[in-house]
Amino acid sequence: MKKPVGIVEVKDSISALKGKMLLIRINKGRKRIIKYCGEIEDILPSLFTLKVSGEKNVTRLSCSYSDIICGNVILSEKK
Repeated sequence: MKKPVGIVEVKDSISALKGKMLLIRINKGRKRIIKYCGEIEDILPSLFTLKVSGEKNVTRLSCSYSDIICGNVILSEKK
């Protein structure tokens, strides 16, 4: 069973990942999953911004903390 996670825990985990290279997986719905490589650029009270590297059209993304809680955005550290 999945453990319920609050916004405070999500903010703490995102703060720990700031400045590290990440694999970003975004679920856009209807089996559309987009993958990016980038890093967390800024952390704001209601959202955080990601700087995407290697993409021509997309350079920055913004995500809310509820996207992480719902599972629409998955961040994992790049090895």
